Amino acid sequence: MSTQEELYDVALTHFADNDLEAAVIAFKELIESYPNYIEGYLGLGHAYERLSQYDEAIEAVEKAIEINPDDPLVYTSLSMCYQRKGMIQEAEDAMAKSQELQLKTSAPSA
Repeated sequence: MSTQEELYDVALTHFADNDLEAAVIAFKELIESYPNYIEGYLGLGHAYERLSQYDEAIEAVEKAIEINPDDPLVYTSLSMCYQRKGMIQEAEDAMAKSQELQLKTSAPSA
């Protein structure tokens, strides 16, 4: 069985080569083998977004949010997907959540 990093590298190579269908397959293989690897879902979401398959992109990013709801990056990605789909209010809400989390993580602890 390939390691998480090997599968991720294969998927990223397909994505970088703009072979998006192969990237989707590779990211799906990655998350099938490593279902809690957030980067797999984010990569899958970005591949679907580039394919203009926005519902699938949103679904993939929402799975990343389930894994780590405190990661600002996942909400930024979700905002981008919503924006591309024309869901402006949802995009603004997701970006606001991302900014809120960024402030929370950058605030000095008392």
